[in-house]
Amino acid sequence: MSTPRTFREVVWLLGALVAFVAGALALSPHGRTSQGSVAVAPPQVGPQGAATTPATAATKTSPPDPNSDPSREATTGQPNPTAPNPAVTATTSASASASTSTDTAASKDAPSPALSSQPGEGKWHVFASTSSGPVIWATAVHPLNTQPGVIASYALFDPARVHAALFNGTDLPGGGPWNNGSTVMATARPALIGAFNGGFRFKHIKGGYFAESRTAKPLINGDATLAIGADGRIVLGKYGRDLTNDGKWVSLRQNLPPVIDGGKEAVSTATEQGASAIYWGDDFGHVLLDRRSALCRRRDGMLMYVVTERVDIAGLAQVLLAAQCEFAMELDINGTWPQFVSFAPSAAGPGTPTALTPAMKHLDRVITGSTKDFVALFDPTLLPAGVTK
Repeated sequence: MSTPRTFREVVWLLGALVAFVAGALALSPHGRTSQGSVAVAPPQVGPQGAATTPATAATKTSPPDPNSDPSREATTGQPNPTAPNPAVTATTSASASASTSTDTAASKDAPSPALSSQPGEGKWHVFASTSSGPVIWATAVHPLNTQPGVIASYALFDPARVHAALFNGTDLPGGGPWNNGSTVMATARPALIGAFNGGFRFKHIKGGYFAESRTAKPLINGDATLAIGADGRIVLGKYGRDLTNDGKWVSLRQNLPPVIDGGKEAVSTATEQGASAIYWGDDFGHVLLDRRSALCRRRDGMLMYVVTERVDIAGLAQVLLAAQCEFAMELDINGTWPQFVSFAPSAAGPGTPTALTPAMKHLDRVITGSTKDFVALFDPTLLPAGVTK
């Protein structure tokens, strides 16, 4: 009788082992790239054009967001069901070739349902709205398999639905007087919905700075450039190839060569006019693994601000690739300089600023005064004509 009992025990143990392996596989992250990202799946469109979420994304639960504002839309990670479906790119070559340009960005009303490297991460929540609805979304993930301690935070916005303006700090670029000085002027504050930092100090870069018809530092070919048109539209590109100072731009801010170009890492092959070596920045004490920020154009035409901790420039490039950036430029680094804040616009002026991450401090410096340049984002329907330059 002992032999049949032993046989049953062996069968039971084998069954338990199979169940354990199957369960472990079910809990492991799916679809991760070498950078650790999950493909950003496009929402499905219902019969009336309402956006619905694919079943795989719907099964994930979003962790509490310490920066969320309870008065705003709930952090569900779901696209607005009453809004048109956004044109969001999946990670296939066919969809990449059919990615939308910034000229069609006005049709986008929400980002893709999830940007994630681990289960439960990456659900987008509304970070700022205009009178026409949500326009800035935020999320955070652990994007790198090789550096699991790195956290990246993202603020995604539609450049066609905000009015941007470059503001000039007292030290950077200095000089003046400027129409767009070190603070957002009182007449524009009721329309203020967001702001983010500019780039390096002039002594650390070869690139230039042009604002309000003045060249504070000569522009150079080959550098990544943030350009703002008279209509308040932000365009990113490589100077001399994608854009030049041809009279179309009210502001041109350069900061080093592109980090991402054509959807590929560009750091390892980067060169810069007048530089024998490129200084990508380091922390105090020459520490290379530090807080870095960047602005990128995604494959779907949306713009995305990214801030991440404890990475060098190569690590920043991998974070940007994981987020499907097609073109990206590094912005300021170190300490509390990287900053993205949102405001709730009102006739009485902006309310209390909300930070993208808890590490961001001095959140009201765009109101009280900034020593460095920054970009402010406004509700175009509330901004008086001609107030910003």
